[in-house]
Amino acid sequence: MPSVSSSATVLVTGANGFYGLWVVRALLERGYTVKGAVRSPTAADTLKRFVKDKYPARAAKFQTIIVPDITAAGAFDDAVKDVSAVVHTASPMTFAEEDPEAYTKPAVGGTIGILQSVSKHGTNVKRVVITSSVAAVFRTDAPPGLYAEDVWNDDAVRIVAEQGRKAPGDIKYMASKTLAERAAWGFMHEHKDAVKFDLCTILPSWSMGIPSNDPSSPAEMGSTPRYLYDQLFAVPAPAQREPPCFNYVDVHDAVEMHVRALEVEAAGGERFIASSHVCSWQDWLNAASALGVLPKLDKGDPKAAESCPPHPTCSNEKAQRLLGMKFRTVPETFKEVYEYFDARGWLADLQG
Repeated sequence: MPSVSSSATVLVTGANGFYGLWVVRALLERGYTVKGAVRSPTAADTLKRFVKDKYPARAAKFQTIIVPDITAAGAFDDAVKDVSAVVHTASPMTFAEEDPEAYTKPAVGGTIGILQSVSKHGTNVKRVVITSSVAAVFRTDAPPGLYAEDVWNDDAVRIVAEQGRKAPGDIKYMASKTLAERAAWGFMHEHKDAVKFDLCTILPSWSMGIPSNDPSSPAEMGSTPRYLYDQLFAVPAPAQREPPCFNYVDVHDAVEMHVRALEVEAAGGERFIASSHVCSWQDWLNAASALGVLPKLDKGDPKAAESCPPHPTCSNEKAQRLLGMKFRTVPETFKEVYEYFDARGWLADLQG
């Protein structure tokens, strides 16, 4: 299936979320026309003001559309009209709900719903890119080893099926991501003779980076950048930074993969892991020391970064080979995060 170019109009769902807004920004910066789907008029107004302030010369190439319930029948029917591609980032990100359906229904329903809408009404759509997660590949406590795109986290699905509400929140989340992505590929297989578009999925690992919406304080950050801020820069520091080791990707790299998934013809029909390398929180503390900043930030044990135990590791070979990706490392991400937070005075308690 042909890829799309910057002359195209792209629908981005979850356009005011951490990933969604970064995708909107990246597309506008590339010259695309963007239609951003959000759930309320208030969210739409806020998003339009942000884009106008951030990109005054490109604001005319951005519009919003309101989709109150992504699981409703035909929710995206109007949204997919007159666009050439779709980036579907809208999905719940929580570990707090008891009912597994609170995870699965919006994740699976929203995914199938947008594919159905594209099939019926997206006559110009060439490609759909869906944000999945490495949570759909393996559990965080999976055996050590290298995990690639041919692996699925069916263990999480089984655990939720067996334990229901008693399953841990993170397992329910992992199961929802696995079921949603499997449903997407299942839909494409079932309707392969009828659909006129192709599918690509992007599976980010733990995404680190600055917030996409320029909040006025740390308290206004979304959960993803706020977690990074709290783990690294909170005063007092956490007694134990969790998890000790994890697969990480700079959010800019993960977003770049979404854009390249639209533009690279060979990306159609493919699943891509977005991940740089396994790191520990000590790697982040060592990055601060190497920059010579934040003298009051605890130093930890500089050698501890070398003793990260055997860990499940994401393969990024496919992303490098087919999408031409080169991934940032912890020192690069830390430098941007530090400069962003420091410029806003949010790290004053850690300065000398």
